[in-house]
Amino acid sequence: MEERLKEGNMKADLEAPPSPGPEGSAIRCRDVCRSYSKLKVLSNLNLTVPQGHIYGLLGPSGCGKTTLLKCIVGTLKISRGHISVLGKPPAFPGHEVPGKMVGYMPQDLALYSEFTISDTLTFFGRIHGLTSKDTQARMDFLVDFLDLPQKQSLVRNLSGGQRRRVSLGAALLQNPKLLILDEPTVGVDPVLRAKIWQHLVEIVKTGNVSVIITTHYIEEARQANVVGLMRNGCLLAEGPPDAVMKQHSASTLEHAFLQLCETSDQVGSKRGCSPQGGVLEDSQSFESGREESRPILGVGPGPAEELPKYSADWKVRARHMLPKWRNISALMIKTMVRMKRMPGSLCFQFLLPVIQISLMCLCVGGDPKGIRVAVVNNETFSTSSYSRLLLSLLDNSSVEQVPLSHAEAFTGIYNGEYWGVIGFGKNFSHNLYNRVVYRKVSKDEVDGGSVHVWLDLTNRQIAIMLQQKIHEAFQAFVDNKMGSMSYLVALPIKFEEPIYGSQNTDFTTFVTPGAVLSITFYLAVGLTALSFVLERKEGLLDRCWVAGVSSLETMLAHLFSQLFVISVQIILLLMFILLVFKIPNEGSLALVVALMVLQGVTGISFGLVISAAIDDEQNANQAALGMFYPNLILSGIIWPVECIPYPLRYLSLVLPQTYAAEALRCIMYRGWGLTRMMVWRGFVVSLGWNSFFLILATVILKLRT
Repeated sequence: MEERLKEGNMKADLEAPPSPGPEGSAIRCRDVCRSYSKLKVLSNLNLTVPQGHIYGLLGPSGCGKTTLLKCIVGTLKISRGHISVLGKPPAFPGHEVPGKMVGYMPQDLALYSEFTISDTLTFFGRIHGLTSKDTQARMDFLVDFLDLPQKQSLVRNLSGGQRRRVSLGAALLQNPKLLILDEPTVGVDPVLRAKIWQHLVEIVKTGNVSVIITTHYIEEARQANVVGLMRNGCLLAEGPPDAVMKQHSASTLEHAFLQLCETSDQVGSKRGCSPQGGVLEDSQSFESGREESRPILGVGPGPAEELPKYSADWKVRARHMLPKWRNISALMIKTMVRMKRMPGSLCFQFLLPVIQISLMCLCVGGDPKGIRVAVVNNETFSTSSYSRLLLSLLDNSSVEQVPLSHAEAFTGIYNGEYWGVIGFGKNFSHNLYNRVVYRKVSKDEVDGGSVHVWLDLTNRQIAIMLQQKIHEAFQAFVDNKMGSMSYLVALPIKFEEPIYGSQNTDFTTFVTPGAVLSITFYLAVGLTALSFVLERKEGLLDRCWVAGVSSLETMLAHLFSQLFVISVQIILLLMFILLVFKIPNEGSLALVVALMVLQGVTGISFGLVISAAIDDEQNANQAALGMFYPNLILSGIIWPVECIPYPLRYLSLVLPQTYAAEALRCIMYRGWGLTRMMVWRGFVVSLGWNSFFLILATVILKLRT
């Protein structure tokens, strides 16, 4: 490699660099402004990167270097001005900027820690459309040239310098015509820093590659062909390093930069670029003596230029807007590889819905067990007494009877020891017999022949259960004593066989369909929202977008990838609710699966909206969790919608899961199909919300990029 570098340096001395005029410019920025709200980040910036040169963009942290690079590669839109990259504006239809023509190394490493070196380079090779053979050849070269560890080494196990070299390798992979490196030498040892600069000098020798590199290590930029000195969003000067130092009689580039800063502060309000922004007049410009082009060393506005007009055929525009399957498949493979490298997390994702539905079926809707009830029986003991027989017919598995005196029983229930008191009068059997046999009885006999029950109604479910068990015990007692004459003391209401469901339908049966949809929906929300937010925070999304991946392709790839996880979760959920917990299903299993998948996709789409709008994972978590309980309460999942007061019921009916939960109950418990309005309405509403969330996420991502 050293021999190649020496040979290249000799050739570089013999060959003059190409002309930096408009026709020889890799990047041209004219009057570029970029603002965030009222904060002006770039102010009337003019910059020219000659073709086949190394351009060192210098300046302190926060001066706008990274923002400028994002505008150049097309991931940020400028507020005003004009940018031309390799002959056309960035993101122009059919122009591969962002795309294959640009190699981009962001300031953050922006690498997938679960990937190996081979996985990383293969991923970017797929995005850039390289064949497997070409990718492998370039990979072998880069591993050798950059002195990387073995290709199967995981990125997370590499040192900081090794990771930075892998990041540089990803930028160099496709032999780009324009190489943009944002602070590539931050935190890098001097030996590696020198090696990076040596390689940059070598690759620009042919004139086919241009490099723009940002750094706040000003002196190392002496090796660049051209430097641009930047401060507070303005370019103070632009030209060869030696010329900049000579102009200011400075021995170092850093000294020249300090003089420029002092001068701009002094004349800023009158003549150009100050800390608040502006453009320097010709007094702060350099003249190169070239008449055929604008001087490299000038940053003033210069003569008025007629900006070229660009147009693209409608077919090219259409192809540019359509998502590319190549990029979608590359992103899907990337997600699958990451899942494969995190088996613990993947198993947890698969088992979590099963655990949740199992806990719901085991803990919700069943009858309370071991409920302690005080029994005050004042009737004289007799084996034939009605009170003894009635108590023997009470369900002892649910109700635990504690015989007590009247005072002890009421003291216990006031102290919270018992849930109720069952009392029998002294002549209960005799009075009850008279109530049944004789038409006319006194009020005292009616009262004495009644079972008196005092309940603690602070827990409604336990109280309802006790009432039901006592009614069942009394009905069993009547049937036992009166046989065919039991109708005399029965309510004149007969409940026939139910049209749908069964007499034993419990609360668990009502809750399960909605709970299944809710679990599928919110697990998809959590997976999507967090993964996108983390990828953006680590710079991974930006790097993919610079490589030519659109926001729509990113969303579609994530949508298709998560469908695999959702499918496994749905299969496990259905196995448990149908086979283990015996939840009835009278309808089409295909419709059940289709509705669950559709709700999962809607959850993914909602997660995309959260991740597109929110940058911080904590806020994303709060947004997802904040929607959980209102949706659970208002969607009729744990309590019927008919119980919701009308102002809130209108809100309930527009939520994504209200009609879907109703449709799933109709399919499973009534056996209905798509011909029924209550079924297809659930599908239509889910599809509508899904489309709305996808469009909203696409718009937000488009606006933010």
